[in-house]
Amino acid sequence: MIGFFPAPYPDELWYSVICRYHIHSGNSCAKHTLRQLYGDNFSAPSLMLCGSVNTLLTQLPQGFLSAKNIVMQHTFYPYYARFFPTQRKRSTYAYVVNGNPLAVHRMGISQANGNHCSVMRYCPVCCQEDLQLYGEPYWHRSHQLPDMQICTKHCCWLVDTDVIYDTARQQELFPATFTMQLAKKPTAPVPGCLLALNLLLQDTLDSGFDYKDGSVYHTVLDCALRSRGWRSLTGGRTYTAKIETALLDLYGSYVPTADISTKQLHATLCSKSVAPRYVLQLAVLLGLSLHDLLHAPDAVPDFRVEMKAMYQSGASMYHIAQLYGTDAKTVARWVK
Repeated sequence: MIGFFPAPYPDELWYSVICRYHIHSGNSCAKHTLRQLYGDNFSAPSLMLCGSVNTLLTQLPQGFLSAKNIVMQHTFYPYYARFFPTQRKRSTYAYVVNGNPLAVHRMGISQANGNHCSVMRYCPVCCQEDLQLYGEPYWHRSHQLPDMQICTKHCCWLVDTDVIYDTARQQELFPATFTMQLAKKPTAPVPGCLLALNLLLQDTLDSGFDYKDGSVYHTVLDCALRSRGWRSLTGGRTYTAKIETALLDLYGSYVPTADISTKQLHATLCSKSVAPRYVLQLAVLLGLSLHDLLHAPDAVPDFRVEMKAMYQSGASMYHIAQLYGTDAKTVARWVK
């Protein structure tokens, strides 16, 4: 039984809770702390998840903390799993709670697809408030999300620290107490597009989580793109050049140009491996909320059926193509 363990603060990353335990326990070695909490020299909480949380909870008083609260309130699980199908949500939750080392890969988190944060960040205003309220700063969960550049509570810029986190340093601990420098709040105005994106990121992380099918966002994006003329009515073609131009016009230099590419657009619209940041970037462009993304329209028109019915009633392929803004070859493919 562990004699002392800190209660998590609001919006605190579980990794930060472990860091605070390390400081308050007086241990000089991070490996010693991790061995106390997880029972061996190999387990460690990843920045995004929580390690083998069940092992740790057996050493705490019953009812002090629950695995579900830790995963939902203090890890990135809700953000990464939000758009998964039901079965994948359940299976990845089990991976996370049990500390399975494959959990990160199972959830599609990797630096390769930009679905991973690498530099720890903080808000100078939050840091001052935390010192006044709790006597110590801590790593806020929302500040570490990919694409999160603004503290949505204070509408100010986040500050990068020199703490670079990667998988090779999982057994090292970087407490906020020693790594946050009380920098002045940047004075540059916050652009509206970035504030909208970061508010949607925050909503994706903090909103109530359920196990309904989150992959309906495919249908929602498809309908929204068709209504803008950025996808053919039959769904057979996506006008990626137009979408890329619109994204660049909206975000400018605030989102890396490499993120706004044909490859990323294709992956977001078609791939089973979901990178939430790209879904949300498109959602802001299309004026969609989180609620919109997770609720498919009651009736999605099937233009192919309409085309076939018109052709069978005697309309020419050329006439149908003009009505639907496509070409006669496409119409022929669907009606025959």
